Amino acid sequence: MKRESNADWFAALLFLLPAVIFFLVFILYPFFDGLAISFTSWDGFSKPVFVGVSNYAELFQEDSPFLKSLGNNTLFAIYTVLAKNVLAIALAIVLTSKLRGRGFYRTILFLPTCLSFVAIGLIWGFIFSPDFGILNAILGYLGVKGPISWLGEPNLALASVAFVDIWKWTGYHVVLYIAGLQMLPKDIYEATAIDGASRSMTLFSVTIPMLAPVIIINVVISLMGAYGVFDLVYVMTRGGPYNSTQTILTNMYEVTFRQYQIGLGSAIVFMLFVIVLTITVAQNSLAKKYEY
Repeated sequence: MKRESNADWFAALLFLLPAVIFFLVFILYPFFDGLAISFTSWDGFSKPVFVGVSNYAELFQEDSPFLKSLGNNTLFAIYTVLAKNVLAIALAIVLTSKLRGRGFYRTILFLPTCLSFVAIGLIWGFIFSPDFGILNAILGYLGVKGPISWLGEPNLALASVAFVDIWKWTGYHVVLYIAGLQMLPKDIYEATAIDGASRSMTLFSVTIPMLAPVIIINVVISLMGAYGVFDLVYVMTRGGPYNSTQTILTNMYEVTFRQYQIGLGSAIVFMLFVIVLTITVAQNSLAKKYEY
């Protein structure tokens, strides 16, 4: 029995070995190597010079590009998280009702999720164009004075990019909310109907509270996506105009690959890691409170 047990352990270790090697080589080692680099001044060519926490201190200096990008990212997160989840809940409720052709509508809503951010950024860049964009053409036909520079005005650019992100990902969240709605027990709705509760009362007193675990998951997913946005912003605005759409990752790209301050760029990445870790911990604590 002991030999068989040892053989089972050995076989299990052999199966686990590729995954462990992959984790050590491609995840754990790069993580700690990047953390070490964040405490250095390094241009990628010369020898790294240890500078302690100077890179992190520089990130939080007054008027630093990082703080500007963090503020933009937070505003972008507020726009997208609120809009995506409110729209997704409303659309999910409609698409779980007895609506004719609801399968078709679900497919149409989900299709943008399958497209790459680069393709979407290029397409919407043409749509928003002040010279030949279809959006300004439609607004001009409706009598709106223009053209409006959607991506060229600092007050409009971030909201315009956020709109595209909302358009792309709302269908994904709709699918998750539909799955959550289909899991809710039907007898509760029958009881509320017998009690004479209105649709709005049922929505806010029954549906929304019971959907709390799904809402938490969707909010966390959309928050992580908002703080991890890069390609859409880079393709549409490259962080402009006047850094009004600069996000944490576009700032990291600028610092690392244009200014060759790799130590400072690594510090930006680890600040983003702290933000994502905080969101994850908060999600886990909230999810435990709202378990079914």
